[in-house]
Order: sequence, then structure tokens, then C-alpha cells
Amino acid sequence: MQAVILAAGEGKRLRPHTEHLPKPMILVQGRPILEYVIAALPEAVDEAIVVVGYKGETIKDYFGNTIWNKRITYVEDVAPKGTGYALQAARPFLEDDFFLLLNGDDLYHPEDLQAVSLRRPTVFVTESPHPERFGVCLIDEEGKLARIIEKPSQPPSNLVNTGGYILNHEIFDVPIPILPNGEWNLAEQVGDLARRRPVYVHEARFWNPINRIEELEEARSRNLQDIYPFMMR
Repeated sequence: MQAVILAAGEGKRLRPHTEHLPKPMILVQGRPILEYVIAALPEAVDEAIVVVGYKGETIKDYFGNTIWNKRITYVEDVAPKGTGYALQAARPFLEDDFFLLLNGDDLYHPEDLQAVSLRRPTVFVTESPHPERFGVCLIDEEGKLARIIEKPSQPPSNLVNTGGYILNHEIFDVPIPILPNGEWNLAEQVGDLARRRPVYVHEARFWNPINRIEELEEARSRNLQDIYPFMMR
């Protein structure tokens, strides 16, 4: 199975850390954020398709073609036009029906990612004290995804999208919503997919987004030994 990892962002809100590094290469307790993402991939995933853009050569130089027993394939020079655009860039490299999709600059729990073995469209969600900063997930009476609203000013729920998904090629049959800022938005595209077929919801036991300085400091102060013991040996 393959995983698509989105690692093309510049990370302007994390300057000065990103003046010379792409956001996924910022160090957290001695390792790049992206290394935690790749190391957390389940055994069923044997290839990571890494979408790079801003200073992507830094990522290629560090990871090469293999790390943590995963083959690395790069989708290079991808313009910063949003998550939906990045997934479209990776589409020619997708050989399997189902695939895992993750942000390359967030920390995920390895046990959550084991859900990929169920091979069904899924969005990873969690409760947030700041839902207005993320995609808010609405759940139907059967506990499945009904809709995702991107960064609403008045969130109807505190359940948010973590940017982690299990998807198949059906997602490419759904038009990509374009936000007012011009970004191609994958989250709302997945929400529209849920109107066509069931999209399951997996409540994540752990997620640390790293979009702001305070989130970076939170990640650096965590006891990551409990989450990634295999990386701390």
C-alpha cells in the first residue's frame, strides 16, 4: 500500500524557522517532523509518495530513496495551491486502490494509522479548543462524515479534521472546491465525497498540528517516548 505525504508547504507562520528549511524539516526533539510521519506509517504501507515544493531538495537530501523500511518517491516542484492540488500532483504515482494521506508537518499516532488496514474511506478527527482554525467535521446520525466546513468563523462543532485520510480513487471523481484565496481544498472535497458514499470517521488518540510557534513548542515539550518508542531507542 502507498501513503501520500504532503510536504510542499513553506510555513510562513513558523518563520524564522522556515527561512532556510521547509516546514516538515523543522526539528522536534532531534528529528525532522516529516521523519516522525514516515516512521509512524504502518507495516502495510511500503511506499511513501512525498509531495515537495518549497526547498524540496532539503527533504530529498535527508531522506534519500529509503528510510524506516519505506521506499520514498518524490513529486517535485509542486506549487503551493492547496492540499487538493498537491493530491492531484501525486495522482499519476498512485498504483493501489486505497491509500493513506497525511500532512508532512503534523505528528500522528502510529496506532491510529493502523486503521488503513480496514481499506475504507476514512477521515481522522479530534476535538479542538480552536475549531475555527481547522476544517470542522459534521457527523450524521450513523456516525459517518456528513460534511467538512473549512475554518468557519462560527464553528458548529469542535470536532476537526486532522488532515489524515484513508482514500481511494473515488476522490478524483469529485470536483475540488476552490477557496476564496485560490487554494484547492481537499477537506471540503472529502466532505463532498461523503454525500456520494459513506466516509467513516476515526477519532484520533493523538494529533499535534504544527502550524504556529506555540504548536511547535508544544511538540518539542511532549513526552514523545510514549508515542514513538521505536524512534527513541
